[in-house]
Amino acid sequence: MEIWCIITTALAVFSIGAVWHWQGKYRERELSEISSMLECILDGRELPERRADQETLLSKITHQLSRLQSVTKGYHARLEQDRDSIKNLITEIAHQMRTPLANIETYLDFLQDEDLSREEQKSYLKAVMLSEKKIHFLAESFIKMSRLEHRIIQIRPLDTDLLLTLSEAVGQAEEKARRRGLRICTRFPEKLFHPHDADWLGEAVFNLLDNAVKYSPPGSGGEILPDAQQSERENTLPGTGQMEGTEILPDAERDERENTLPRAGQMEGTEILLGAEQNEMFVRIWVSDHGTGIEEGDEASVFQRFYRGSNAGKTEGFGLGLYLTREIVLLHGGFVKLKREKDGTCMEIYLERSPALLRS
Repeated sequence: MEIWCIITTALAVFSIGAVWHWQGKYRERELSEISSMLECILDGRELPERRADQETLLSKITHQLSRLQSVTKGYHARLEQDRDSIKNLITEIAHQMRTPLANIETYLDFLQDEDLSREEQKSYLKAVMLSEKKIHFLAESFIKMSRLEHRIIQIRPLDTDLLLTLSEAVGQAEEKARRRGLRICTRFPEKLFHPHDADWLGEAVFNLLDNAVKYSPPGSGGEILPDAQQSERENTLPGTGQMEGTEILPDAERDERENTLPRAGQMEGTEILLGAEQNEMFVRIWVSDHGTGIEEGDEASVFQRFYRGSNAGKTEGFGLGLYLTREIVLLHGGFVKLKREKDGTCMEIYLERSPALLRS
């Protein structure tokens, strides 16, 4: 009897020892596989495929390591993208700065000539100042562009008078328009309130007006219409100036009215039109002009950084205005559209109306 007890005990001890030994080997094999997977991640190699239907600790760790590798790849891809973006930006900055810097160097060399006449000195100094202004403009634009792209800028929308913001943008552009014999007309509803950052959205609208002024042929006008004349003109021209600020029209009537909205072909050649309206979904701001227009196929490209249309010719500019406008509008939760007109261009900003604003 005692012998059987001894044998049974020995067999039990042996079995337990065998199980422990097997478990130890199994855990060692699992740890070895985990170590191999970590080496793959560190070396940037793909993890070997494993069965995912096994509910074991190794299977769980394998799944977690696979997710970790995907996240790491995403970080590396973003870092690579940022590096390429910075590299391209530096190249673009160097390219844009090269011409004005070379001009400054050239004209400063000319100014060292003691035999220059008074008129020549003035001419060269004017050229130096012009190049300096271009460099200053580029530097300011690059700073804004970088802040917008990296979302450093904090848009602070306030539910304020949008028409005041638009009127201030007109005030900034009117002098340049007057010098080119152009006039800026407005087509506004009686009131229009929408949450926005007045400084940044005002700059976006100014960029559209500035582009319209630059690319419109010089006219014989050149004065901004006084408020009384604008009111009289708005009463005689069809458009959104006849709409109430919160008026929502039936579909048929809205379609009919949209067909009467002022387009570039309905305006005088010396006019640039800034308009605003709203419906139940969007606030729409638009700028129509009689400019050189956009070539077919360039509609999407004009919003790219430093892009200039094939018909821009020798018109001043660096291809940053529309790019900055799009970035600013995106931060406001909106989008920008371009419409090719028969004899000009219509740029449109759409800002989504919030449900809270719709209920008010």
